[in-house]
Amino acid sequence: MFTLRCQCRTIASRGVVKSSQQAVECSIVIPLLNQNDQWLEHCVISALRQTTACEVIVIFSSKTPQSNLEVLRRLRESSKNLILASGDAEGFPAALNVGFQTASADRVGMLMSDDWLDPRAVELCVAQNADIVSTGHTFFAADGVTAFREIDWTPRWERYERLQTLERKASYLKHFLLVRKSMLQEIGGADDSLGNFPGIDDYDMIWTLLEHRATVALVAESLYNIRDHGSERLTLKSAQESVRGLERILRKHRIGDDEARGIVQRHSRWYGMPVNEAYRRIKAGNY
Repeated sequence: MFTLRCQCRTIASRGVVKSSQQAVECSIVIPLLNQNDQWLEHCVISALRQTTACEVIVIFSSKTPQSNLEVLRRLRESSKNLILASGDAEGFPAALNVGFQTASADRVGMLMSDDWLDPRAVELCVAQNADIVSTGHTFFAADGVTAFREIDWTPRWERYERLQTLERKASYLKHFLLVRKSMLQEIGGADDSLGNFPGIDDYDMIWTLLEHRATVALVAESLYNIRDHGSERLTLKSAQESVRGLERILRKHRIGDDEARGIVQRHSRWYGMPVNEAYRRIKAGNY
């Protein structure tokens, strides 16, 4: 079972705001700290309007602004499948674990509060009988309209199979990620002992699942949309802080110093700035 250091509470009282709902095939977990109201609404609606039945679990924080909470309350008035909960413990992995624990479906997906899903994302993923399902993604500017097509990404099975290490395989599997809840329970969910930085969900947790012999399926379509902006986002922490977090992950997985230096060099080029900016710098030879 999950090892959590937090207790769930609702906006108004302890517990989880949850109403009777139809059987769902997927639980979509959205951790929320502080988000642009329009982006948050776009995100949640995209999860609620999937072509297959989903419950959407938004895990808010004591630091979540009132305007965000008003958006969620309004959306919940028109959707019986929207669940609102919070953890007393702060931090991204702790919020994910509250969502995993709350999930009633056997398959759990993760969505960041400034991103959004293609309407078919869940439908295409739940059709795959695997512990981890990974799809492609598209990067958009802050306006949510301008796409950075040169950094679109879709997974290919033949490429995945050629990867020689679990670290490389974990790096290859990206959002949208759909994970079997029983596997999340087996590994204890997201490892909040590592700190609060990017990579805990879509790198360390996936790596740990692979170490536990999780099966994998790929959907070679772009179903997850990333809003690549310069506002507050976990991936925009300082490069130095993100490197320290990566080093903790590598020590956890017992990676030797020589191999670790190469991994840090490969990942750190993308830290501390929007992905499109990092891509242009790398392409121009500035790294």
